[in-house]
Amino acid sequence: MAAVSEPASRTPIVCVDECAVAAAVLFDPNPWSGNTKGLIQSCWSEYSVLHHCTSQIVATCKESKSLCARHITKVENQWTEKKFDLEKVIIFGQEPDLHLLIEAFFSGVKSLLDLLVQLLSSGGIVNTKIDGFHRNKDIYGGTVLNALENNVPTAKKDAAAKFRVLISANKTKWIDQAISARDLLVHPEKGMFQLMFMLEFIERNGKLVCVEAHPPAIGGERIDQYAQHVLEDVDRFTSEFIRLLGEISVTNNREQPMPTDERG
Repeated sequence: MAAVSEPASRTPIVCVDECAVAAAVLFDPNPWSGNTKGLIQSCWSEYSVLHHCTSQIVATCKESKSLCARHITKVENQWTEKKFDLEKVIIFGQEPDLHLLIEAFFSGVKSLLDLLVQLLSSGGIVNTKIDGFHRNKDIYGGTVLNALENNVPTAKKDAAAKFRVLISANKTKWIDQAISARDLLVHPEKGMFQLMFMLEFIERNGKLVCVEAHPPAIGGERIDQYAQHVLEDVDRFTSEFIRLLGEISVTNNREQPMPTDERG
């Protein structure tokens, strides 16, 4: 039997999906090395899937009424058999695929943040190991902010301050809300229906008619619109994060002493 080469000895060839093409520009692993290169590749994968997931959420919400057709028919049949007071009920249509997409979206956002902040350790911005965007007490990403404040090499203090400002500004704008929404999905409050379509019915000419199947909302914004807006924020944040990391990497290379010629 012929021996099979170990995976480590082979050059990987990846047939990427369209969603990964744009991400490859931002997360190009070629300029990086060591642990940083591996993290950049993982960021590329997570970022690509996040883009794909967002497009799937948008497509699903566009087809909300057709996806809920069986639920609508069931409610209409029940109305025909025995009318009920529409003012006293709120009707939801459960679609497991949408539920999965929403959970995947928020998990993807958190996973990307977890990977990005690990670059602060691999890039030497902090002296301690950061393995995720973890909470410290009630502060999302508090462990990262503390490390950028208290565990920084003297030569990296200016760089660490820039990362701290960047992370803090984005926490206020979108990160805290996104992680909070993710936490509610994992530990939902009693009676929460945020992962279902809300079916709006009216009585028209003695018949029950479904006017709209409303997608679930986050903070008053439809999930498809919210996901697109968060993705835009992710794009801007990630681009700036990688840009800062690249600047520091270039500076580090310039500061390395030139090798001496042993031949004199």
